Amino acid sequence: MQELKILACIFLFIFITIASIDGIYFHLYKYKLFAIKESKKEHLLHTANSFLFPFTVLFLFLDTFQGLYLWIGIFLTLLTLVIEFLDVFEENKSRKNLGGLTSLEYSMHFAMSGLRATFTTLILVSKPQQHWSIFKNGLASEIQLSEFDYTKFMVYPIFVIGIIVFLIHFSLIFYKNDSIKEIKMI
Repeated sequence: MQELKILACIFLFIFITIASIDGIYFHLYKYKLFAIKESKKEHLLHTANSFLFPFTVLFLFLDTFQGLYLWIGIFLTLLTLVIEFLDVFEENKSRKNLGGLTSLEYSMHFAMSGLRATFTTLILVSKPQQHWSIFKNGLASEIQLSEFDYTKFMVYPIFVIGIIVFLIHFSLIFYKNDSIKEIKMI
């Protein structure tokens, strides 16, 4: 099962790399979707996803989260899927004045979908049967301290950075076009 976790972490890392390029470069820097009236809804969907992502990774990847917590991670994954569908339907309207999505962005979105499905599948099949039980001895499952869980070295930084990304997205919801002529991204 350790091999599956390692593979899941590798696919998660590749996903995050592509998602960072897509989100930071295309969405925030190049197109400044948060500043375009027609793209506000798309930015709100990205903000919702940026909020869910760190918690989804935390609940799915850490072995300390079992039972009900694992199922919460699965629920967050499904909720993310719904938001992704809404985003796909919104992008046509949102990007119309920008000429639509570029081929590079389409290919990145395609790759991210496949990578998300892969890392989610790998991490879920790596979970032992006892992690899936919502109730243990008649009581709601608790957070279990398990043996050394090396995935925390990847999950904790993703969680912290994910919260920062969410806060950036959230703050940009309140961006007013008149207040600043140009936003310089670092």
